[in-house]
Amino acid sequence: MKSDIQKLESVHPDLITTFLTTGDGEGIPEDVQIFLKQLQWAAEIYEYERNITRGARQLKQRIAAQQRIRLDVRTCMTRINQAISYFNVDCNVSIKVWENDFANKYEDLAKLCSAKRDYKMQKACMDQALECRRRASEQAEADRDLGVVFLISPEVTAEELGFRKKNLKEIAAKHNRGFYVSLIDGLPIESSEKKRLLRDADIQEAEIVEDMTNADDSLAHGEDGTVGDGDDMNDLNDLTDE
Repeated sequence: MKSDIQKLESVHPDLITTFLTTGDGEGIPEDVQIFLKQLQWAAEIYEYERNITRGARQLKQRIAAQQRIRLDVRTCMTRINQAISYFNVDCNVSIKVWENDFANKYEDLAKLCSAKRDYKMQKACMDQALECRRRASEQAEADRDLGVVFLISPEVTAEELGFRKKNLKEIAAKHNRGFYVSLIDGLPIESSEKKRLLRDADIQEAEIVEDMTNADDSLAHGEDGTVGDGDDMNDLNDLTDE
């Protein structure tokens, strides 16, 4: 059985956005609408009440008043935690924003310390504010100085990236020709017969024919590929005459 949050995640985001902005829940089951409304109220309460326990009490009263549903405080605390997780409250805020926010708060504390003539604490607050400003500035510079920018688009084709388009039929045919070339080359027949079979099979591999021609030349001229001079041939003829 699916939980409430799992049911909510199965709903299309456009339907959820429409429901949260206009209240139109067409296409969303009734129980999911009730749960989503509770999450919306929980997020609204958490915006100004960061104490989850006190916020859960307020959420309990609001749900009872508007939905006529009675929930205990523990369930309302769970709703607030679910809302924080689902709506990514505070999770999508960058570090530099938090640093600047804390710097402003430290400066406010420094003003209070100055009004009470607590200058030692005032200096400590100002130092902390300065440190927060420095970290925020470093984070901003790191975001600007990123040297690599990745642009991903489904409209970019492989040809535009420098790759050549290959025909799958040609690739398959070339593979088959390689198979038959190896098969013919392994037959215990003369090289001339091998070349004839290659021609009959309509396999035009210039390198293979050239290798076979070189092999024939090697057999004709000896194992080392050298041809004897005229004297050696005459000596061979004399031996034959004798």
